[in-house]
Amino acid sequence: MPYDKIASITPLELIAAAFSTPLFSLVVAAVIAATLLIVSRIRRDRQTDPPIASSALESVTKYYRPEQIAVGVGAISVIAAFTIENVVGGYMMNLVDIVEWWQYATPVFAAAVCLTAVLVVILFRGSVPPERPVLPIARRTWTSFSSRGALLGAGVTLAVLLTTTIAAGLASSSDERGRYIYLEIAVPNEPIDPLWPWFYGWSFGVPVLVCLAALALATWATLRANATRPFRRPETVTAERATRAQIASGVALIATGGMLLALAGAWRFIGRSGTISQLIVGGDQRDHTYELSWRYAEFAAAGGFLAPALEITAFVLLLVVASRLGRASSSHSTVETAQQTPDPQVVR
Repeated sequence: MPYDKIASITPLELIAAAFSTPLFSLVVAAVIAATLLIVSRIRRDRQTDPPIASSALESVTKYYRPEQIAVGVGAISVIAAFTIENVVGGYMMNLVDIVEWWQYATPVFAAAVCLTAVLVVILFRGSVPPERPVLPIARRTWTSFSSRGALLGAGVTLAVLLTTTIAAGLASSSDERGRYIYLEIAVPNEPIDPLWPWFYGWSFGVPVLVCLAALALATWATLRANATRPFRRPETVTAERATRAQIASGVALIATGGMLLALAGAWRFIGRSGTISQLIVGGDQRDHTYELSWRYAEFAAAGGFLAPALEITAFVLLLVVASRLGRASSSHSTVETAQQTPDPQVVR
């Protein structure tokens, strides 16, 4: 690009170009997540000294550590799968005239696979009988240890992604090979053929819907298994409840993050069609400009504008869940240290 054209780029255009790349959203999210973790750490350090870990807390920490590791690794895996797909598909492959549906299904599929792995870990460890049975006080369901905010966020994201995919599919048109990949944009009051830009149609949306169903099932099954397995001992119930709530929160956030990444990609794709407003046809003497009409163009353009915010939110959620992997290891080490340190009263 010539220097004069580079110099003519405004700061807003530069920012818009940066946010048009999903990987830039990951960089921004990493900064935000790091800031949140630092603030959280400072607040914890200002609190009073925590009590020395009890034997009950020690056993709970050890017992649930594999599940916490599985949740943390799952969040990292969703980010890695999304990043690899973007790099390989965007820079290393020739995808001309290829329906790259996997670009939108990958984060949802990755989240479903990761939560299935967490489910396997829970079922395998949940099959171990408790040391001393605990009589249930109330019936536990898949929502027992999940926060309302996390479940509400996941439910809203699921509904929006489902609505977006179905609405876009209904608005799409097929090509000569039967692929629903086009959007018909008519030129009103002119004898001109409509414009047919590529669009987030059924050929892109159906794989997303299939993966979305798998993710919903995996999320429900994992939350249910986490809630209904028996407690280890009566004296560990309180500590186990807190740990299970953390696991349930991580499961819901992984599902929400995967869906948000798919939704952001869909809104980016749809937004490109929403920005088409004119058709310029070259004539013998001069070019002719025609206004294009699409009923939901404003909503499509707004979705494309909001897509980076969805990506940043998704990455922040996943990075926060992944950061718990380090905190779980740290708490495990703290418990072991507390166990090995003799009590002064005992020494006496």
